[in-house]
Amino acid sequence: MSTVAVGALGSSEAAAQTAEDGAAAPRVSGARMWSIGYRVALGLAALLAVYATVVPWMIQRSGERLVTITSGSMTPGIPVGATLGIHEPADRTALQPGQIITFKATGNGTVISHRIVQRLETKKLGGVFYQTKGDANRTADPDLASATSIIGVVDGVLPTWQSAAVDLQTPRGRLAVYGGLFALVALGEIADLVGARRRREQEETS
Repeated sequence: MSTVAVGALGSSEAAAQTAEDGAAAPRVSGARMWSIGYRVALGLAALLAVYATVVPWMIQRSGERLVTITSGSMTPGIPVGATLGIHEPADRTALQPGQIITFKATGNGTVISHRIVQRLETKKLGGVFYQTKGDANRTADPDLASATSIIGVVDGVLPTWQSAAVDLQTPRGRLAVYGGLFALVALGEIADLVGARRRREQEETS
């Protein structure tokens, strides 16, 4: 008779222990998932910050200057919003038709990137000038571009992976990249503090 009672008690304790283990399992799994997810997010944020910092620095070190296109006068080859890499020519007076140049317009100083269609050098003009035209425009530009107004010769449109890094160097882009990384680090520190506090409370309770 006593043996039956002991067996029933043992079964009850085992069932209770199993229930406790089952209840504790999700908590452990959730903590592990949080840790993995946080590390992945932090790693990606760090890689994004490195990408946004190193790529523009490499472009700058190469000697290229960057120009962003704000009009459609050079479409479809150069779309609106494209970022161009330009370099300073060794001789501004020796450029040829077909090359795309970035220059300051006569009068208002607007920066324009158009293609050279004709090179002009006469005593009447007093130097070398270039007739330019946007690829999408029907007519040439109304004013000639002087050699002294040329900022650089266009090397081409930056590939997407480079222009994206350049876009991240805007004030809004920097806030998103570096602010996001800082927020993740701060979140991790807060989570560590909360976890340490809970462990102390559990130790004091036990």
